[in-house]
Amino acid sequence: MGRDKAEIAYAQLPQWRALEEMLRPMCAEVFWSCTPTQQLQWGIGERAIVDAVAGHGPASGLHAAFTMTLRGAPISTHALPAAISQHSATEAATNTNAASCTSAWLVVGCDYPLLESRDLQSLIHARAPDTDAVVFFDEHKNEIEPMIALWEPSAQAQFLAAFARGEFSPRRVLRSGKLKMITPRDNSVLSNRNTP
Repeated sequence: MGRDKAEIAYAQLPQWRALEEMLRPMCAEVFWSCTPTQQLQWGIGERAIVDAVAGHGPASGLHAAFTMTLRGAPISTHALPAAISQHSATEAATNTNAASCTSAWLVVGCDYPLLESRDLQSLIHARAPDTDAVVFFDEHKNEIEPMIALWEPSAQAQFLAAFARGEFSPRRVLRSGKLKMITPRDNSVLSNRNTP
């Protein structure tokens, strides 16, 4: 693409800021998976999650976030971003209304410009005690979307174990767990800037 997808302004704000505005009302806090340069330029300080193991795209961002949760970092009621590419930012947050929400991460990629608050709320409302994650299911592609998903602690642990074994596909890890798949209100919300 030749430019940072998180910096593209589809309306008035760069996409990373627009996502923050969307997530803030439904989250205790918003974090970004980003590069050290983005952390400095955006002025996000401790809300930045920089890859500890770089080079694995979105998997590196998820690894950094889930590792923070595992180590007991002070993010127990937050959600996190998953990196879309090694140098793009993502955002995430957790639902603060449900008691069972601690340690769940709502992962949202930075390059889904048609995503709306109601789409994210549908993931939160679909949570169930017997699932590892809540994901959108794209009926046209017959595939799940791991970069707009609610990852429960069990899914995070599965992901970290897979990452340690050299498995870097969030989609494959999620497919091996207990999923609650929901249909998006419109498949266009799952179109990212990589979609032709």
